[in-house]
Amino acid sequence: MKHVFLPFGLDGVEGAPLEVAAHLAERYDGRAVAMFYPRPVESPLVDPMGVGIIDYADQGPDLAREADSAMAAMRARIQALGAAAGRVTLSDQPLKARFGIGEQARLFDLTVVGKADETDWRAVFETALFEGGRPVMLVPVGWSRPCGDTVGVAWNRSTETARLIGQSLPVLRAAKRALVIEVEGWSIPGPDGAALVDYLKLHGVAAEAVTGPRSMRGPGLDVLDQAEANGVDLLLKGAYTQSRLRQMIFGGATSDIIADATMPVVFAH
Repeated sequence: MKHVFLPFGLDGVEGAPLEVAAHLAERYDGRAVAMFYPRPVESPLVDPMGVGIIDYADQGPDLAREADSAMAAMRARIQALGAAAGRVTLSDQPLKARFGIGEQARLFDLTVVGKADETDWRAVFETALFEGGRPVMLVPVGWSRPCGDTVGVAWNRSTETARLIGQSLPVLRAAKRALVIEVEGWSIPGPDGAALVDYLKLHGVAAEAVTGPRSMRGPGLDVLDQAEANGVDLLLKGAYTQSRLRQMIFGGATSDIIADATMPVVFAH
């Protein structure tokens, strides 16, 4: 996790998980880059010669003022970090539209997004997740302390989680303890938790397996129960093994973990 991306908007400067991004950069001897993105325009411009293409790319002076204000506030927050400020760079090239978050995320090891009631965090999270192709960390409201000493893997044997494990081996190796969390009856065909523990040990990870009971509340909340009971401060979860539409209608483990996790969670799709 050498290269950490922290997108932030005007309404979310104070809630952006800057301390978490700075800690990750320190922990993995890398750097974090904070980059401003604008709010969507309320009245998008449609080019009549472009077959109805909506143009968000140029909001003129309003965008410039918004960017200047947000970047000044973020610069002050970075300076207040003290020694850790040296690990954080404030980009002097703000994004011109929110969809640029996904484009930028492709060259970062991790994008960090904070949950907050007053911001459009879900749109930012999903843009990075579906368009970036790299892992995305979702940080609960108010979490500013370090994470990654006890890492949990929500293992349902899926392709999405397997891919995330491969991308997260540095995080797992750096952990003091790594838990492979399974829930009874929650899996697709594939290697079980014991096999994953063996694999992780080959890669120098201090891994162990934990299996929790299946409840009527759903596997996502069952995973969180096991994570909380074992002191997990960072959870890894493959996102949307079921389709996003199906999860929106019927619910699912990813949706439950997004809604209720009390620790940072790294997702990949």
